[in-house]
Amino acid sequence: MTIISLTIHNLCMQIGIVIHNFQLIDSPQTVENILTLLSEENLIDTYLCGTMGKLAAIDAGLEGLIKVDQLMKPSACIESFFKSKDLVLLLNHGLDLKTGRTFGRIVASHLKNPEEKPLIQIERPGRPDGELIPWNQAAWFHAKKLSSLLNMEISAPPLPVNTIEVTNQGRQVIRKVETFPGANIMVEGIVVGKATSSEVALIAENGFLTSMEGGVIKEQGVEILHKYEERVPIDLSMAWVKTGTSLKYAGIFKGFMKDKIDGIEKKTPLNKRFLQGERPEREGKVILVDHCAERSFELIEGTSLAITVGDDTTEIAGNIFSRFGIPIFGVIDGDSDELATTVTYSPGSMVLRLKPGKDDEFGKEIKQIIFSGKQMAFFEDIEDLKPRILKLAENLLESVSEY
Repeated sequence: MTIISLTIHNLCMQIGIVIHNFQLIDSPQTVENILTLLSEENLIDTYLCGTMGKLAAIDAGLEGLIKVDQLMKPSACIESFFKSKDLVLLLNHGLDLKTGRTFGRIVASHLKNPEEKPLIQIERPGRPDGELIPWNQAAWFHAKKLSSLLNMEISAPPLPVNTIEVTNQGRQVIRKVETFPGANIMVEGIVVGKATSSEVALIAENGFLTSMEGGVIKEQGVEILHKYEERVPIDLSMAWVKTGTSLKYAGIFKGFMKDKIDGIEKKTPLNKRFLQGERPEREGKVILVDHCAERSFELIEGTSLAITVGDDTTEIAGNIFSRFGIPIFGVIDGDSDELATTVTYSPGSMVLRLKPGKDDEFGKEIKQIIFSGKQMAFFEDIEDLKPRILKLAENLLESVSEY
């Protein structure tokens, strides 16, 4: 690979790199090679979007190169880089080239000022069909240099797409999602339905999700999204909407699954960047993660125990916290959407399986009785929590698993 500098007139460039998609992180050498090349004569700042990608990055030992400790959607991360960088790169690996282009097109359509700074998508690097997509006019100059550096072809960007329609003076919002049949549709990290076609439209009336075209709505997920009886509205035009694959179901991930299973049991040392020193053995911070495992990274600092509510939340959060030696106390009822690849829990973890359909109801009880309506609390003896929660659950309990 020929080394060609991206610098202009021998001035060091500030480059912001947004990495998306765990399949890319599953090829850590490809990512590391790109970051190494770009950093030789430039200052780079790299951020990773996506929970499964963050886990893969931690397992690959890439935290020193990539920031994984915040929750931001790709468009928000790009806009953040627009404020301080000379050039922004979106590094992605779609299931195929069409999927990758669609992803980039949607991300670009969500930018408030897409011409603010040069923006280039690096799609499917390391693959024969990999390409560079310059998303604005200012990006073409840099794309030509990047093409030589990475030995990738340049492709003209797809036409812009309007994924959001607001009608009836703002009372109705229609949000379109390009995906594939079988994909989970998530709003703010909550699974609200499953796609039955390649085009899905979410429809909200007066701030409340009411229906889904091209998919089957999940009423339980909609209730969680709107905070049950609190009936909290959302702005669907601004909400974080994305698709998620059932990794245990999709045959396209078999290779990824095998590699992950082979390496998943290797315990990663505690990452001190996330934790405030040593945690006390019996006292400390306890957090509640209720149906939004993706926020676990935001809450992890200083945590001694996590109480998780929901099947997928418990599996994904269990995988996250296991990387840092933090036990969880999970509450499930057997209705998993199978978003996690494999499941790993730290020693000392416990998972309660309740009667079908009861984990949401019990989660609300825990929040009110144990956390006084909050998401976090400090306890003098966290071991006292287990019998208290078991006592609360005794009439709903089907089984208890300890790890």
